[in-house]
Amino acid sequence: MRVLAIASPSTTHFMPAVPLVDALRAAGHDVLFAGQPDVIGMARGAGLPTVTVGEHFDADNFYRRLPPDRRPIEVGLAQIGHDQWDGVGQSWAYHARYLLEPYLELAREWRTDLIVADPLEYASLVIGAVLGVPTVHHRWGAELMTPAGHRLAGRILHSRCDRHGVSGGLPAPTVVLDPFPAAWAAPGVEPGRPIRPVPYPGGGSVRPDSARPPGHRRRVLVSLGLATVRLGGLPLVQHLADALADLPGVEALITLDPPHRGRLRLAPNVQAIPPTPLDGLVDTSDLVIHHGGAGTAIATLMAGLPHLLLPQLMDQLIRCEVIAASGAALRLTDAASQNDPRVIRAAVSRLLDEASFRQAAIRLRDEAEALPDPRRVAADLEELVAQH
Repeated sequence: MRVLAIASPSTTHFMPAVPLVDALRAAGHDVLFAGQPDVIGMARGAGLPTVTVGEHFDADNFYRRLPPDRRPIEVGLAQIGHDQWDGVGQSWAYHARYLLEPYLELAREWRTDLIVADPLEYASLVIGAVLGVPTVHHRWGAELMTPAGHRLAGRILHSRCDRHGVSGGLPAPTVVLDPFPAAWAAPGVEPGRPIRPVPYPGGGSVRPDSARPPGHRRRVLVSLGLATVRLGGLPLVQHLADALADLPGVEALITLDPPHRGRLRLAPNVQAIPPTPLDGLVDTSDLVIHHGGAGTAIATLMAGLPHLLLPQLMDQLIRCEVIAASGAALRLTDAASQNDPRVIRAAVSRLLDEASFRQAAIRLRDEAEALPDPRRVAADLEELVAQH
């Protein structure tokens, strides 16, 4: 079986699908990854054969008007109304028009039997219909963008569908995969088929100083992703460092790019380290503070740890809402709370001291581990292709 993996130009959108792609390769199938330069490094780091299509994609244009050291949540650019999600997906729908023909040509040359894509890569739906092959969309987490965006993409891609002989408008994916427990599903979004979430760290090695802290010290891990700091988030990192400073019996690790670390004031119990694979850090931690990024949420889930959630923009707010509602987390949803070390410190203390949060986290981990693993789903996809 020949599998074409197509990713929208954001690494976090496709990384949760890497374990499924690995399972398909382990079963003996040929996989080719296609994407813009933005995601090729991620795919090569995963050991996938790659083809670069198109140019770099500017996904941050929406935030160009941010004042220095101000985050989207501080200037009213974070919250998206329930009737505005299709507008958010507009750039991705036009992106599909730009890349549809190059991807279609590649898919024909590759003699594709199956397409695996993230849900924002709407071109994959047209390609699957043209070639008569199944298209699998692997979600990265709870979000409202792609269902609303599909409606808009249907209008934008209508003429392209006609040109390529696809009747009835933009097709739906053959299979949608949900890599999270049912409690983490976005409200009002039709559920997909469950698949066990497997943390994909994105390459790299675990640092020696990530070993379990000595004695009875508890570890708090802070992982806010690359985009949070890039979008004015370094002051937030300082607020977190201040909140964790000298907290009795606690040490903290903050993952942060080296150029930013020299701008922080850190107490002796708080250490900033370069970005490090989370699978080696969550296993030695007691609590994870993060922004609601899908990869960090999955790693924390599968470690059975509580979360302190500081959502910054768009689908992070939805994801943090459902995680908190599941009982495994607290969330600070406004800039004033996120910027107050006293509020952060109180939330950290509750999450470390109140057993209910860890108990809920372990229950959710057990539910996630019971979902069909990627090898099982890969075998089911083999049958789907054989019957198509």
